[in-house]
Amino acid sequence: MDRTFGFPYKKSLVAVLVSIILSFTSVSCASMRPHTQPKHSNKYAYRSVSVEKFSAILQRGDVVLVDVRTPEEYSEGHLEGVDYNLNVRSATFFKDYQSLPKEKLIAIYCKGGGRSKQVAGVLAGNGYKVVELAVGYDGWVKAGGKTEK
Repeated sequence: MDRTFGFPYKKSLVAVLVSIILSFTSVSCASMRPHTQPKHSNKYAYRSVSVEKFSAILQRGDVVLVDVRTPEEYSEGHLEGVDYNLNVRSATFFKDYQSLPKEKLIAIYCKGGGRSKQVAGVLAGNGYKVVELAVGYDGWVKAGGKTEK
């Protein structure tokens, strides 16, 4: 007598259903983990800081200041004491940033904070110690930070 109830692949169907149930269980358990874990391991982390903190870091003197805006943006005004203007939009950026010293803290900024966060992630992921100006050049100017042309 046929005990498959009209479905000849009953064992396969059960195996598929068990797999689906187990995958949903593992996903739901993963989402129940506490959110206190850092998003990045310390090895690849960078700090995004306020104008006040960025200014204090620059005053230490053992920092390399990097502007990652375009040359046109840079020529319109930049923070005092910039060591490098590395255009993140340049085709050679991924080669150019390798000239930065890994033994020093790299302080980076862009116009509004978006590009510098991306660059900070790239640099940190490649072994650099990085701090990034959260509000960018525009926030620096608005806060009264010193600039030059």
